[in-house]
Amino acid sequence: MNAQVNELQVIDQNEIALAFNNDQGIQAIIDNIKAQVNEKFEGVVWDFSKKKDRDTVASLAYKVGRSKTAIDAEGKKLKEQYTVFTKKIDAERKLAREQLEAEQARIRKPLDEWEAAREAHIQAIKDRISAFDSGRVDAFSSSDLIKQVISEVEAIAIDESFEDFANEAAIKKDAALTSFKKSLEEALKREAEQAELERLRKEQLEREQRERDERIAKEAADKARLEAEAKALAEQRRVEREKQEAAEREARLIAEKKEAELRAQQAAVMERQRIEREQAAKEEAERKAEEARLSNVEHMRSINQAASKALIDLCVGLEEYQIKAVITAIARNQIPHVSIKY
Repeated sequence: MNAQVNELQVIDQNEIALAFNNDQGIQAIIDNIKAQVNEKFEGVVWDFSKKKDRDTVASLAYKVGRSKTAIDAEGKKLKEQYTVFTKKIDAERKLAREQLEAEQARIRKPLDEWEAAREAHIQAIKDRISAFDSGRVDAFSSSDLIKQVISEVEAIAIDESFEDFANEAAIKKDAALTSFKKSLEEALKREAEQAELERLRKEQLEREQRERDERIAKEAADKARLEAEAKALAEQRRVEREKQEAAEREARLIAEKKEAELRAQQAAVMERQRIEREQAAKEEAERKAEEARLSNVEHMRSINQAASKALIDLCVGLEEYQIKAVITAIARNQIPHVSIKY
């Protein structure tokens, strides 16, 4: 600050009460407050890095706020006493609130901006310090990640850019590096143990695979041997079966041939016997037929003779040869509707 800032004049309550009863009375008080602020504030170069300047501006803004509160409170009091002027008083109160709040904000704006920038700057420093958080990695993190974090932390120089937090940053950096290096030792040990376990596991898997391959190869060889033996046995049985079938077939052919020859012989005998029987039967039939014929001829002769004799007796004048011719024609069915009953 280049000049001394005097205290802001406190507004008298009676003056406020009178102002509420006069047109533009409150505005006059507001203008007076603004004038005092401008007189004490405008043109002053503030150094907010100094506590005195920060306190001065904050105090000035606070007193403007107190003036606002005093006017608002007095107006509220008068409103309760003079209900006739309620709307006017509320309007004046609103006027005071809006304008003095704006004035308060205008006064505080550079301080607020500086404080916001300062807060952002401090937060940026804290963000840098957060790189020293020992919880970023632990013993269960990979050693490569821990090494990377250690390199990042070691690369951060604790200098004046950390300002008031330099001591805190140095302590946290040392603590973080100590923690990270311990975690790295444990991670390397754990990874070495895991690598050894992995090596043993791979050896076991390879051993089991070899045993499995050997077992499969043996089973395949045994299977091939058994299949070959079964095939050879099947081939042997097939050959024996074919030999047996050939022998049985030959024996069957011989038997069938003998049976055919026997049947042929039997058929020949039976045929001969049949012929002999038929010949005998034929001769017997011929003999009987001859006997029957002879017997029938004699019978027919006697009937014909009887018929001839009867005709001779009946047909006087016919010669005997004529009567025999008639009888013969009748016997031979040469005369229609006339027959001899033998």
